[in-house]
Amino acid sequence: MDTRSDSDWHKRYARMMLASDVVILVWVFLTAHIAWAVSLGPVDPTQESPYDWGPILASVVLVGVWLIALAMAGTRDPIVLGAGPDEYKRILVASVMWFAVVAFAGFMTKSQVPRSYVLVAVAFGVLLLVLNRWAWRQWLVMRRQRGEMSSRTLIVGTERAVERIINVVGTTSHFGYKLVGVCVPAASQPRTVLGLPVLGDLDQVVAVVDKNQVDAVLVGSTDATHSDMVQQLGWDLEPFDVEIIVAPSLANIAGPRVHVRPVAGLPLLHVEAPSYRGTARWVKGIFDRAGSLALILVGSPIFLVTALAIKLTSRGPVFFRQERVGLDGHNFGMIKFRSMVVDAEERLADLQADSGNEVMFKMRDDPRVTKIGKLIRRTSIDELPQLFNVLKGDMSLVGPRPPLVSEVSGYANVARRRLLVRPGITGLWQVSGRSNLDWEETVRLDLYYVENWSLVGDLVILWRTLRAVVSSEGAY
Repeated sequence: MDTRSDSDWHKRYARMMLASDVVILVWVFLTAHIAWAVSLGPVDPTQESPYDWGPILASVVLVGVWLIALAMAGTRDPIVLGAGPDEYKRILVASVMWFAVVAFAGFMTKSQVPRSYVLVAVAFGVLLLVLNRWAWRQWLVMRRQRGEMSSRTLIVGTERAVERIINVVGTTSHFGYKLVGVCVPAASQPRTVLGLPVLGDLDQVVAVVDKNQVDAVLVGSTDATHSDMVQQLGWDLEPFDVEIIVAPSLANIAGPRVHVRPVAGLPLLHVEAPSYRGTARWVKGIFDRAGSLALILVGSPIFLVTALAIKLTSRGPVFFRQERVGLDGHNFGMIKFRSMVVDAEERLADLQADSGNEVMFKMRDDPRVTKIGKLIRRTSIDELPQLFNVLKGDMSLVGPRPPLVSEVSGYANVARRRLLVRPGITGLWQVSGRSNLDWEETVRLDLYYVENWSLVGDLVILWRTLRAVVSSEGAY
């Protein structure tokens, strides 16, 4: 049953994480003691043993200091739980804090702490703490997908601002926002907004919060929800212990590019320029070529088996080359394993006419696909030859979807910004739904990637791609 008392879920969750952190750190320091003992070799009565009371008591203190550092770094703060990299970053910050304290204490007391002990504790500890939080996160995401352990959230703002928030927050249950309704200005009150009921106007937010047992109020940044209104709302909601979240009107800009700088009480948002030029492109190029070469070497047996299967089961070449548009609008030949009949291109016009979609054509049961083609498409093996495009420099491992020449001719100015970076074998468009996405959502995701590229983001997308390929979701 959804009640506001259930908003204490994060306290119970934090206690469970604390218990697991304690178990992990105790295990880590036991392992460090064993490594210390092994490094000493035969027991020397003149040397201090790792199993003496002194070192054991010191380890107990070090476990306590590490737990304090984890708490001070906010690693169990509800705002970082369930999604995003901040939870892992805070674990690293806490571990650096702990190491600095240990190093300083050792210097001041002139204590000789064995290097094997410290190295095992730091490396093993950070690794297990991160893996522990990742495991807890998977469990939390599964619970949130069932509607549990989430904040009952009311969205406040104009109808347009509310729609923008619903389109983003409403599709990401793992962030823990369970949308219960909206409040919009009285002058434009429909019954629902994108399926969510309108529970009142902007003057009735407090009453709506109390009646519907709301845990969080998400305010869209518009003229109707000015700073004075948000400030007054915060005062009015103080007795209800409700979180207030403001969604700034900065569409498709990632958090790391936004920095808040208060000036005389006025919070100014500084937005960094996109990072698809200069050094960033050079670093990405090295990463792409090294990664593609490694994947080609590892996947060579798959290449061979797939080529034989295509050649033995259907007439035509093993590879299919198609003209695509790449960086800065330059055309290149994208290579794939052939998954269709030889005359597939000639039959395309008739199928497009029947589907009514000539911008980004995809058909779930395409009659041109061969039997082997269905298998390699479902497993994304047909995309593997694109690694040679990456090695050549025409494509990236991660990037926007490589468009056809005919698609680019119909692009609006906004969509053309996808061509500012090299297209990718995978990207946000693939891990967010692949062929199940409509054209507008594909463009939005590609533009978000172009504007907010980072190497860490590429690694995350590659990991999510592996999961998407295993599940075969949206692949046809």
